[in-house]
Amino acid sequence: MNLNESIVEDAVLERFSEQAYAIGHRPHLASSEPAAERKTL
Repeated sequence: MNLNESIVEDAVLERFSEQAYAIGHRPHLASSEPAAERKTL
């Protein structure tokens, strides 16, 4: 089996979601969004 970035990413995201972490995607974290977590990029 060849490991690539998407296989590793999927495994990590699954593990985090099992531990009740919220998964966010960059467009929703950007400073221009109303619920942004950062003031600047």
